[in-house]
Amino acid sequence: MDTAAYAQRAVDLVNAPLGTEDDLRAYLGDRAWMVEAVRAADVSLLQEFRARLAEVADASAARDGATTVAKLNGLLARHPIRPVISGHDENSWHLHVYDEDASVSETVCAEALFGLAMLISDHGATKIGRCAATGCSNAFIDTSANSSRRFCSTRCSTRMNVAALRARKKASKSE
Repeated sequence: MDTAAYAQRAVDLVNAPLGTEDDLRAYLGDRAWMVEAVRAADVSLLQEFRARLAEVADASAARDGATTVAKLNGLLARHPIRPVISGHDENSWHLHVYDEDASVSETVCAEALFGLAMLISDHGATKIGRCAATGCSNAFIDTSANSSRRFCSTRCSTRMNVAALRARKKASKSE
C-alpha cells in the first residue's frame, strides 16, 4: 500500500474539476475498473466530499493544525474506512482501505482520507499548501524539508519567477 499515493490522490481530487461523469473518469485515469463503474451518484457525492477536503487543505495551508485535524476527523467520522486484507495468492497479501462492494465514490473517499490521515500522522498537519502563483489556487503536498514550497508545480514557479524578472527589468529601465 502506497499511502503517499493516496495522499497525492486526495490533493489531486481537491484540484480536479468534477462537474460530470467524464470529469470523474478523467480524475480516475488509468484505473479501468473504477472508470467503468462511475455513476452520476458518485459525482454528486464526490463534489460535496471535495468541498470538505478543500477545507482541510485550506486549514493546513493556513498552518492551522488543530483545525486541519478537526476537519479531517469529521470527514473520517462521516466516511468510515473499512480496511480489508486482500491477496491474489498466499504470498501477495496487501491492504485495501475499502471492500470489494464499495462504490467508486466510497473508494475514492476512503483512499483520500487514509492517505491524508497517514500524511498528517507521519509529517504533521501543515504539509498541504496552496499555490502562491497569481491565478492558481491548486493544493499540493509540501515535501520540502523546511516546509517552504510555495507553488503547485514547476510551471507556476517559473511563470511567477519570469514575471518578477520582467517587473524588475521594467522598473530598472524607468529609473
